[in-house]
Amino acid sequence: MQSLTPARIAAAPIRLGTAAIAGWSAYLAGLVRRGATPCTLVSDANRYSRALTSATPPRWTTNWPVVRRWPLGGLRDCGTPDAVRDEIPTLLLPPQAGTHSCIVDHSADRSQVEALRAGGLTRLHCLDWAPATTATDDCSIDEHLAVVADAVAHLGGRVNLIGDSQGGWLGTVYAALHPGTVHSLTVAGAPIDFHVDQPALSVLAHAPRTAAASTIDFWYGAARAVGMPTTDPIGEIERAMTLLGLLDDPDEVARWEAERHWFAWKQEIPSAFRAWIMRHLFVGNELVVGTLRAEGRVVDLAAVDCPVHLIAGSADPIATPRQVTALAEYVSTPPQRITATVADAGHIGLFIGRRTLTEVWTPHARRVAATS
Repeated sequence: MQSLTPARIAAAPIRLGTAAIAGWSAYLAGLVRRGATPCTLVSDANRYSRALTSATPPRWTTNWPVVRRWPLGGLRDCGTPDAVRDEIPTLLLPPQAGTHSCIVDHSADRSQVEALRAGGLTRLHCLDWAPATTATDDCSIDEHLAVVADAVAHLGGRVNLIGDSQGGWLGTVYAALHPGTVHSLTVAGAPIDFHVDQPALSVLAHAPRTAAASTIDFWYGAARAVGMPTTDPIGEIERAMTLLGLLDDPDEVARWEAERHWFAWKQEIPSAFRAWIMRHLFVGNELVVGTLRAEGRVVDLAAVDCPVHLIAGSADPIATPRQVTALAEYVSTPPQRITATVADAGHIGLFIGRRTLTEVWTPHARRVAATS
């Protein structure tokens, strides 16, 4: 959720105007290069419409085998054929926030899974969250933690835990409740202190709890109803303008469509889980306040004493670097065993950006593998 600061509100028309000018300029230049005819315009209009409205579900680039299933999802084995038997396994937690887990394996050249494998994590597994059903709609935090716990047990009882975005704070909660099962904890693009750099949420925190939660629920539902990503609706319009300049390149259009399929795909999460997130994390900020409860007890971040790796995007409005690195202030891990990396990336780019995968994730995998 982006902070609704006056600066962001004021910048929205500028962002939209700049995107429109750039998109139409690139498209018109492409028409000149192609010697466009009226038929070209009709063909472009059809291609543009199809790209914007296609509802093809996103898919994993590699069909990693599912080795364990639960109503809330499955466990995929992304390991290498030459996996080292005595290596501590790594469990990757994609976000469970209304999007498809395959973001970690977005495409052949933009796959976090492949970047981690390239760095030497040979026993790599990844959770694949399933869409909510009538049978799982009442599942909240405890049921999601139970899936993580069962996956860890399936992998031998001790793992390197890597959590992306929502998966980052979920992994942190799990590590605080079960510190003996986590060899190392990596939190990437995940807010730990939800109110740092988010003045709108700080204001809601002082409003009556029911009113604050209802406000966020209304915003979430409205954004989903009109098909806008809840994280960056202005960015969605900017991406549509970018498509205009790509219409003369079928390969680029196909790449753009693949990315949009993930952005636009609506994978509902259990309503009980969403309500818990909104009330206890977004509004209450209870993870750092110290009042968060899960599995019938208080989540004490000081219980975490394993190596902690914090990875943030410098241009990430969803989880700013200060929101991510705040975790270092609450864990018991000695400072020399905590690393913090701020990549030149936004929120999604932190997980699928080519440079970030090569310059951040593969070296990070080597660091984790060296101690495993």
